[in-house]
Amino acid sequence: MKCRILLSLFALAMASYAAQIKDVRFACDAKGCQLVFAFASDKNLPTFFQKYDVSSQKLTVGFSESSFALGEGEFAVEDGSKFIKSMKVFNDKYKGTPFLKIEMKVGSSISNDKNEIALDKSNFLLKFKNKGGKSWTLSKLFADRKKQADKLALEEKKAAEKAAKEEKIAAEKRAAEEKKAAAKAALEEKKRLAEEKKAAEKRALEEKKAAQKAAAEEKKRLAEEKKAAEKRAAEEKKAAAKAAAEEKKRLAEEKKAAEKRALEEKKAAEKRALEEKKAAEKAALEEKKRLAEEKKAAEKAAREQEKLLAEQQKQLDKAISEGGKISALLPNLKEMTVLIGSGMEQFRLVAESPIEIQNISGPDKNNTLTVGLAGPQKSPIFRIGAGSLVKSVTWGANGLKIQLKGAVNPVMLVQDGALVLQVAENAIKKDGFVFWSAQPNGIFIRDWMKAADEKPNFETFVKRFDRDSKKIISASQTFHLRPVVRELIVVADEIEFYAAPNENAQVLQRLVFGDRLVSLDLTGLYRKVQYGNRVGYVNRRSVGFYDELSSVQAERLKQVDKDRGDELAAGATPQGGSQLESLYEDRVTYSSFGRRDPFVEIKGLVEEGINIDQVELVGIIWESEVPMAILVESKNPAISYTLKEGDKILNGKVLKITQTDVLFLIQEFGVSRRYSMGLPDKFGGQK
Repeated sequence: MKCRILLSLFALAMASYAAQIKDVRFACDAKGCQLVFAFASDKNLPTFFQKYDVSSQKLTVGFSESSFALGEGEFAVEDGSKFIKSMKVFNDKYKGTPFLKIEMKVGSSISNDKNEIALDKSNFLLKFKNKGGKSWTLSKLFADRKKQADKLALEEKKAAEKAAKEEKIAAEKRAAEEKKAAAKAALEEKKRLAEEKKAAEKRALEEKKAAQKAAAEEKKRLAEEKKAAEKRAAEEKKAAAKAAAEEKKRLAEEKKAAEKRALEEKKAAEKRALEEKKAAEKAALEEKKRLAEEKKAAEKAAREQEKLLAEQQKQLDKAISEGGKISALLPNLKEMTVLIGSGMEQFRLVAESPIEIQNISGPDKNNTLTVGLAGPQKSPIFRIGAGSLVKSVTWGANGLKIQLKGAVNPVMLVQDGALVLQVAENAIKKDGFVFWSAQPNGIFIRDWMKAADEKPNFETFVKRFDRDSKKIISASQTFHLRPVVRELIVVADEIEFYAAPNENAQVLQRLVFGDRLVSLDLTGLYRKVQYGNRVGYVNRRSVGFYDELSSVQAERLKQVDKDRGDELAAGATPQGGSQLESLYEDRVTYSSFGRRDPFVEIKGLVEEGINIDQVELVGIIWESEVPMAILVESKNPAISYTLKEGDKILNGKVLKITQTDVLFLIQEFGVSRRYSMGLPDKFGGQK
């Protein structure tokens, strides 16, 4: 009831703030016709709009927060009128604001919503240009409807009051009946509780009697069990004494039998020891005799070996002094070659028997490598004066001994049964090679060096080689190496060109995809570069060398160059030069002269790594600092690897990882090549 009163008060309060339309009139005179909306007051008049729908020939007007005294519903005015035929009054909301809408079906005299409006005190006028309409007042037209509505409202009010009175009487009657039923239920509950208490006391008395009876029976049972236990204990004591006597007798018999067996075993052991002593003395005598014979044979072989070595050394000394072509090599060797130049030094050894990488050990504390090959126990020491890699070669008890010079740490390879050692060399500042080779028919030396002011020319070098080809040279390839400037390309859409290697540093300018830079240095996450006449820093993830670009980036770069009108060839060298030689990369030209292609895989590194020819790239974990590539073996996908930039692989290392590709650097005999592996697309091909 309280809620209903509050809702009524709230409705009255809302009504006091809303405008009310008391009636609607239509009138015509000589000037024209107008539709009058009579408001109850000229205070707080609402917002108004009008809208005409051509297809349905309806004019709709709306008043914000307003009510209609005649109520909502449909009102038929004049079906054949040229102005207003009928009206429909209803409430609607627009953007949260309630509107009273009056939708009027109109005739031909009203054809738009540009009708003039006016305000006469509390009357809102909607004027029409046409004339000749019939005047009317909506309240008079529907007076009977209002009277019927008032009567119906009065009857509903009386019926509601009557129903409320009847509901009150019924509620009071139900409350009296519920009170009477509650008193009756309480009396019955009290009676039930008294009966349950009496039954509980009876059960407690019976349980007490049963407990006393059970206690008496338990006491009697325990007495009987005690008597039976005492009887069993006496019987067990008697049986134990009997068993102890029998055990004592058995132990005495076993002791006597054991002493007898021990005496027999002692006699047998003494007999065996005497026999073994005689056999050992006999074997020692035979071993002493065998060792004497072996010593005699070894001394004889040593004398013969020393005589042979002396003869070989004598022949070698004579050949060197006379300049002859008698073999300068040690026994069981076919060739030893030293090649030095353009930042590389290489030692190559060929034996009669093929060399296998697993049979090479060392270097030991004397900086000596041991090659497990069959050969003489001893030999002269072949001292090598050329280069800074190998000091001497000789045969020892365990195979061929190769002593290195100083603390060098060469790369070790095996090619077609030949051992190759290689290190970097920086002593020779001229372009070209120094070649030294010891072969069965002599020792040969060549110096293919050019003066510092000469420009390297590979064609001239080859012509000289052809002219001097009558002289013996190494079986290795002939190379010409020259340092070249590496050109960096911006691969991000837009990057900052910093004044210092820090993202908080001053931004000199912004660079876009395709801009060319000169690489100067590498500082952590940043590269020091030159752009035009400016030197600064860029994030190394945002730039790359041409041969590190993915196929998509390369195609995009071609299009950018075309748009700029700068048709650069793929990998063209930019103008300018790098300031640090440590960042130079070797560009190699070579002539194989019918020998092995150096770009073909060489198996057999001492430090083995992943063979990239046997794996596939399946994913890239892209992070700003340490990106990682995920590879799986082609024949066994259950075996996977993760690699970071700089990690070693077979014959090389991981050079760079981008979001779509991994670039590997493969190095063989001083020849560098790059191999790119891309992520597969959704169809299984390469991106």
